[in-house]
Amino acid sequence: MKSYWKIGICASLLFSFQLTKAQWWTGWSEQTGLALCLHLDGDNLQLFSPLQHLDPIPVSQWSLRADTLRIECKSIGFKATLARQADAWQGNWRQGILREQITFHPADTLYQLRRPQTPQPPYRFDEETVAVDYVDSHGDSIHLEGTLTYPRTGKTFPTVVLVSGSGQQNRDSEILFHKPFLVLADYLASRGIATLRYDDRGVGASTGSLDSADTRTFSEDAEAMLMAVRDNRRVDARRLGIGGHSEGGAIAPLVAARNKAAKFVVMLAGMGCTGLDILLQQNEAIYRAKGVSERLCQVRVACMRDIFALPKGSTVKDYQAVILRHTEGLTPAEADSIDLKKGMAYAMRQQVETPWWQGFLRLDPADYLPQVKAPILALQGTKDCQVLALPNIEGITRLTGSNTQHAILVGLNHLFQHCTTGALDEYVRIEETFAPEAMEKIADFILNLKH
Repeated sequence: MKSYWKIGICASLLFSFQLTKAQWWTGWSEQTGLALCLHLDGDNLQLFSPLQHLDPIPVSQWSLRADTLRIECKSIGFKATLARQADAWQGNWRQGILREQITFHPADTLYQLRRPQTPQPPYRFDEETVAVDYVDSHGDSIHLEGTLTYPRTGKTFPTVVLVSGSGQQNRDSEILFHKPFLVLADYLASRGIATLRYDDRGVGASTGSLDSADTRTFSEDAEAMLMAVRDNRRVDARRLGIGGHSEGGAIAPLVAARNKAAKFVVMLAGMGCTGLDILLQQNEAIYRAKGVSERLCQVRVACMRDIFALPKGSTVKDYQAVILRHTEGLTPAEADSIDLKKGMAYAMRQQVETPWWQGFLRLDPADYLPQVKAPILALQGTKDCQVLALPNIEGITRLTGSNTQHAILVGLNHLFQHCTTGALDEYVRIEETFAPEAMEKIADFILNLKH
């Protein structure tokens, strides 16, 4: 039996007023990253979650009375009540603790993800596996494995080791069916540049403990892969560098600051501010992009500032006290809009108390960026809600000076996609994986380096 755990972000609903023919409708949820699709053909109603499975989810019962459509799927605890609104359907859906208003718009067919930039075989590049075994600073034995991608013509190539962002990801840095590192590797190979992308520890072919791992621990993994590929016959060690996205954009200069094998650094949405400031900026920008009022955005930021200031070992009651203090006077709907419901205290504590969070809150680029002597390229997007462009570019250039080339790319989000608002719920809906102008700047930077 298939497991449908959350359905929401994208939803397709087929409905016809006259019930004479089939029609699809599509809606999107901000709270989940999954698809919901409904298809009504005569007396037959089908519910789909196409980002999970192609088979329909069993509909327990549904009814249409006047302009109100009700749907229930007992197997997944889903209910929706939708009312006709001009050329759309709008209403509320719930599943478990999730509650959200959603609007469905007409569509031609079942929603399908398109990722046109993802390369398909036969590839226009060659590949080989690179692996390394080492013991990290915590004494844990680590096995890392990745893919070296290089052009089909030529002997040795300028090479960049790619480091993924926060959260354990595979070598393609896959997220929401996008494979940005594979897309970038394909493009760079077409420009005569090799890449090494690897599975993070604990993912795919890589192993290793995450119990005590933080950003600096992951920088050891990146450095191990840098050294593993340095002597590869396809790699020009004089033009070997390291690049990363988001947290990887902090890890890359961390490595380069202590290892001169990195001859250049590429920071994609990298850090120029402290980890604490990054998280506070992120909280404000994400809720503003969701349309939350400025007053409530500031409540969220103030609350999170106090949450992050709690000493390690604080109890759930301590976290709850902070939330209650900042949400006093708010309506339940207002508190819910900034995710500060009473039940959030436990989840926040579980997250903030982890070694990674504690390490990230203390991370300060002033401790390592000035030590980077290799040339740096720093790219940010104007609509990035997770690592804000201006304060971080200003921080990077202040700490590195003339050593850095930088650009803030108009209209790009945190994933370097062209977007509308930059909100996180857009990522899955955008077909583009990696903006061509960003990939072009990376290639031009690497190819124009003196060696």
